[in-house]
Amino acid sequence: MASIKISGLSKRFGDVAVIKGLDLSIEDGEFISFLGPSGCGKSTLLYCIAGLEEINGGSIRFDGNEISDLGPRERNIALVFQDYALYPHMSVRDNIAFPLRQQKLDETTVAKQVAWAADVLGIEPLLDRLPAALSGGQRQRVAVGRAIVRNPSVLLMDEPLSNLDASLRVRMRTEIRKLQKELGITVIFVTHDQEEAMVLSDRIAVMNQGAVQQFAAPMEVYARPANRFVAGFIGSPQMNFLPAQICGGREGHVVGVRPHDLKPQPELAGDFTLKGELLLVEPAGPFQFLDVAVGDHIVRATCVDPAGLAPGDTVTLGAAREALRFFATDGGQCVNHQS
Repeated sequence: MASIKISGLSKRFGDVAVIKGLDLSIEDGEFISFLGPSGCGKSTLLYCIAGLEEINGGSIRFDGNEISDLGPRERNIALVFQDYALYPHMSVRDNIAFPLRQQKLDETTVAKQVAWAADVLGIEPLLDRLPAALSGGQRQRVAVGRAIVRNPSVLLMDEPLSNLDASLRVRMRTEIRKLQKELGITVIFVTHDQEEAMVLSDRIAVMNQGAVQQFAAPMEVYARPANRFVAGFIGSPQMNFLPAQICGGREGHVVGVRPHDLKPQPELAGDFTLKGELLLVEPAGPFQFLDVAVGDHIVRATCVDPAGLAPGDTVTLGAAREALRFFATDGGQCVNHQS
C-alpha cells in the first residue's frame, strides 16, 4: 500500500497544457475518485501516476520516494481499463496468472495467488472459461483479479464500469468498495459519473480544465462546493443559479439553491422565497420535479405531492436560508456557505 504526493505536476501535448501545476496528497489506503467532464485531464493524470505518460514538470512520490522517472512495472501499480483488455485465447485462470508469469514466478506461487484472487472475487467456477463465455460483469471481475493478483501498492481504475448496464454497475461498485476495504489498498478511480464518485470515495478530486477545483469528502463537496463549477457539476438535477438581485441580494453575486431544497410553499417570514409560473410537472418516483419560470429564468424544485398544481399556475417556492450558496460573478468562487 502507498501514500501518493503529487507536487506541481504539469503535462502538455504539444502546445496544449492538459495538467497545470497540479498538487494533490492521497493517504495510504484511501479510495479517491478523479471526477470531471470529458477532457478535464482526469485520465491523463491517472496515466501520469501509472507511468504511461511522461510528465513535463513537477513530481510524483509514493511513500515519500520519487517515482517520476520509473517505468510502470517499477512503480508496483495495477491498472484496470474501461474495456477489460482480457486475452481472448486465454482462460480466466491464465488471464489472471499472466502478470505473475511475466515476473517469472514459480508455478506453485502463481497457482496460490490465482486461487486467492479468484476466491476474493468469487469467480472460482469461471477459471477454466474463455472470456467470450463470460458476461460483462464477470469479465470486469477477471480484469480486477488480474490487477490485484500481484498485490500492488496502488490500484488505478479508468472508468471500469462504464460499459456495464445500470443494475450491474450498482452491484459492481459495491463489490469494488468492499474489495478495497478488505485489501486496504490505495485506489484511484476515474469517472465522469458523480453518483459513482459519491458512493465509492473517501474523497473526490473534482477536476476541470487540468486543475483540481475541490478535493474533499463526498458530502463536503455536495454541501459546501468551493465554486460555481463544482456546485453545478455535483448534484442531480443541477443546482439552480439566479442573479442575486432577483433574490434580494447584492449585485456581483449569484445565488445557488439545489432543487431538493426548493419546494412549493406559502410565503413564510424568514424563508427564502421565489414566485413564478409553473411550466411542467415531471414524475420522478417518490417525488416530482417542478419547472418554474421566475422572470427570464427557469428553476427546478421538488415536491412529494403535486396535487392541485397544474401548468400555468402561479406558485411560490421556498427554501431555508442555510440551503443557499452565494458565488462571485467574477471567478465563481463561493463567498458564503451560509452555515
